[in-house]
Amino acid sequence: MKLLSIIKKTSINKSYNFDNTDSLKHFPASTRYWDTSIFMYNDKTLSLIPNINRLAIKFIRNYFFLYNKNIEQKIRRKKLYNRRRKLSINRIFLSKGEFKHTNNKVIITLYIYNKQKNNYLLKLKKRYINRFLINILSFKKPLSHKKNILSNKLILLKKLKKISIKGTIALIDANIFKPKIARILRNLHQKKKINKFKAISKYVNIFYKTFIKKSLRRLLIYTYYRRLIYVNKSRFNYTYLQYIKNKLQVLFNKNIEFNFINLKYFYLNSNILSESILLKIRKNRRRLMRHLANLEKKIIIKKKKIILGELIKKEDLSIKKYYYNNRLLYKNIIKNLKYKHIAGFRLEANGRLNKRYTASRSINKLKYKGNLLNIDSSYKGLSSVLLRNNLNSNLQYTKLNSKTRIGSFGLKGWVSGN
Repeated sequence: MKLLSIIKKTSINKSYNFDNTDSLKHFPASTRYWDTSIFMYNDKTLSLIPNINRLAIKFIRNYFFLYNKNIEQKIRRKKLYNRRRKLSINRIFLSKGEFKHTNNKVIITLYIYNKQKNNYLLKLKKRYINRFLINILSFKKPLSHKKNILSNKLILLKKLKKISIKGTIALIDANIFKPKIARILRNLHQKKKINKFKAISKYVNIFYKTFIKKSLRRLLIYTYYRRLIYVNKSRFNYTYLQYIKNKLQVLFNKNIEFNFINLKYFYLNSNILSESILLKIRKNRRRLMRHLANLEKKIIIKKKKIILGELIKKEDLSIKKYYYNNRLLYKNIIKNLKYKHIAGFRLEANGRLNKRYTASRSINKLKYKGNLLNIDSSYKGLSSVLLRNNLNSNLQYTKLNSKTRIGSFGLKGWVSGN
């Protein structure tokens, strides 16, 4: 407290009055207080709404979990069984639904992280697009070991063709200058005991056939990936979403309006973060600590410098000044938006998570990074709003449970923003 009082005396602008903090209080959206906002005259109908919401979310999740089995089997070498598919992270992650009821419609807000699309695009980029661009753009760069072998084989085949056309003169030149070609010819002659020229032409034909088959296989896999990306995108299209709307309209007896918010990173929502770790634990509980350590590396925390007294005066808040200037708009409006960066996270796993198949006792594992405190109330001394269950307005809280072969376990996740 003494340190804070010293900072206030030295760095605060005198024109600002700290007693007047009502205007700076941040009020979150109504959906942060309650997942469902509704007004009804009959109290008895309210008891049905939690069950209807659960059914609606389950129906939407099943729709986004649809897959094309025929195309996916062509890409994979091994068969993917139903149990492994359920535990796979290659999917579209959905957050907990937020429902807003009006007189004639229901607005369903969902946060989405499209992991499946990102995976397919990354594989396409690594396997096909980057290789194609390297072959076109980098002529002067030295070839890799595999490409060097392939280029040498192609040069060798061209010279073998010349031998088959020109005859013995080319054979003499090959023996003198290229002992590798002569060795190949000798091996072919000894094994097959036929004419050298027929053996050469057969060797050339076999090589080109295998080369064409491999390249055709790669092109087919490329088209399959493109088709899977198209299937992934089509789920958000109105032509396919209207079938869900018709089913949900029967359930709610109102019109349905979807509000999908695409997230760039999976850790921006606590439900998606907790669900991704839960699937990994169910798949292999022995790697629990490794999963938590990898999670800590992946989550990027934005550090914020707190300078007390740096607040905009009322005199400077004129709309005309910022309307045409994008830099000023970003500096004064977008930059001052609340909770757009991650300040910290906390993940807690409890239950039967032994490495062995004997569930003798429960295990408690914890991973923590950053800070969960509210900057306004903890550091700046400003008043902040509390959500239901006495939760801070900068926090997202998720509680999930699941089970493995040796028993059940629970997972709690907190994500804070600044």
